[in-house]
Amino acid sequence: MDEKRTILFVDDEDHILYSLRRLFRREGYEILIARSGIEGLEILKEHEVSLIVSDQRMPGMLGTEFLAKSREIRPESTRIMLTGHADLEVATQAINEGGISRYISKPWDDDNLKITVRDIFERIDLETENLKLTKELQEKTKSSKHLISSSKKWLANEP
Repeated sequence: MDEKRTILFVDDEDHILYSLRRLFRREGYEILIARSGIEGLEILKEHEVSLIVSDQRMPGMLGTEFLAKSREIRPESTRIMLTGHADLEVATQAINEGGISRYISKPWDDDNLKITVRDIFERIDLETENLKLTKELQEKTKSSKHLISSSKKWLANEP
């Protein structure tokens, strides 16, 4: 698709952010970086972001709280929780409150993470195309109904 693909990575650890930026720099995505949930929310207010990838354990604001707030600012964005602390309760909270679509444990496998991100963007592209085609179909249906209605009126008035 022609739409810009922007990813926001949120983590308080610089080496994690560096690794993620390095991993995706050649994939053609615009990469945004935030070192805290608060910084991430400010970025979301200024930029359209397709995908948000957030750590769970950060000082000041946990990832689940950040993702829940990010959902209010950018409800259309897809969200991934990336954390070194696999906790079922945290995962459930992130899914329910933050609307995450995936939960990935640290350390991640580079290839699997790249495939996951690629799959998410393919799904976004399909959803966008589906909405476009649905809108076109609705417009054509409306136009056809108007044409049929006009034809019936014209035929009814014919001598």
